[in-house]
Amino acid sequence: MKKDLLALLIFIPLVSAGNVNITPYGDGYATVEIEVPVDDYATQVTLSLIGDHYEDVFVTDENDNPLEYYLNGNEITVNAQDAQIVKITYTTPDLIKQEGLVWTISLRSDNPVSVILPEGASLVDMSDVPLEVEGNKITLLAGEIEVSFTLEEGTDTPNLAKEKSAPTKIILSLGVLLLISILGFALWKR
Repeated sequence: MKKDLLALLIFIPLVSAGNVNITPYGDGYATVEIEVPVDDYATQVTLSLIGDHYEDVFVTDENDNPLEYYLNGNEITVNAQDAQIVKITYTTPDLIKQEGLVWTISLRSDNPVSVILPEGASLVDMSDVPLEVEGNKITLLAGEIEVSFTLEEGTDTPNLAKEKSAPTKIILSLGVLLLISILGFALWKR
């Protein structure tokens, strides 16, 4: 059995990504796009994903034909078929945190990563000098990656304070009205 498993693992290479793009959003999620070149004669590709929670996972070849895949923990195994390039796209809430008005993307990667900031975002800080900056796309070296930014009001982030304040005001108004009614009724009964 161990020999069979070892033989199987020889034919399933653990590869590293070619291109990694991360697009953050103001709701705390990020879209991760990974492109992996497939070695000649490889039938499957196994790759570690960034983050711990994965939603809306799509795996395609270079012609956008869907490919079969299996998730096991933070690893994905793709049946490459005749693909030359495997494209993996998913969303995750694990890469972004917010402190006040500042959003920060934090991750560790064995490959260079391109962070594509939302329109209207203002860069606050980066963990390292970028390899390349092209518009709102920042490419950083492999390693510990951190990019901090702010969003203009009205871009990609729900204003939860306004959404919560309207129902709260209504409930408080009804509570005050009920309290006044009870006090008025108690005084009238005397």
